[in-house]
This record gives sequence, structure tokens and C-alpha cells, in this order.
Amino acid sequence: MTRAALAVTALCWLLGAAPALGQAAAESEACKAAQSTAAMRECENARLARAEAAMNAAYSAAAAKLDERGREKLRAAQSAWRRFRDAEAGFQADAVRDGTLAPLIAASVRAELTEARRKELEKAVGGAK
Repeated sequence: MTRAALAVTALCWLLGAAPALGQAAAESEACKAAQSTAAMRECENARLARAEAAMNAAYSAAAAKLDERGREKLRAAQSAWRRFRDAEAGFQADAVRDGTLAPLIAASVRAELTEARRKELEKAVGGAK
């Protein structure tokens, strides 16, 4: 796919052709009405902050159920996951490199991946010994 096609895909995704920018952010009237890239980025950054807090709570709950060896493995996995999340966000945002959409795409990808990681950690808590 060419850079132009990637940029168009990203723009369509941001404007609603793909899933909404986030359930929690969409609940806010300000985020529903956001029309500027800066306003959308602010909403995505807020969604990311909420996702981080929820993921951190799930991580703590999972760690509390593990022995020292399990906690060390969880720490290593979480550290690797964070590196992946940030690299993936950078990769996807690169489709619109140097454009105003790049930070918005990066924040959105980070939020999506963080929400997914929270769910993974919550599942782990249910299966932890």
C-alpha cells in the first residue's frame, strides 16, 4: 500500500469509517463534537490515560496473585509489551509522517492496545493460581 493510500485509510479511520475513537471518549460531548486534530488528540490522550490506569490496576491485581517468580515473569512481559505498544504506535503513525494526524494516530493506537492489554491481564487474574 502506498503512503497516500495509508494516509487516506488513516483519515477515514479517524473520521469514523473504522471503530469510533473510543467508547469512553465518545461519551464526552466535547469529544463527540471534536473537529480539530488538536481536540481529537486531547480526547485520545484522555482515553489513553484512563486505559493506562485501568491496565495498571489489572497488572497489580495479577501481580498480587503470583509468587515472586511469576511476578518477575509478569514484569518482563509487561516491559516487553510496553516496548511493542510504543513501537507499533510509531509504525502506524509513520503512515502520515510529519503530518498533524501522526500524534493522533499514535495516541489512538496506544489507547487501543492498552485497552486490549488490560483485558489480557484481567483474564490472567482469573486464571492465576
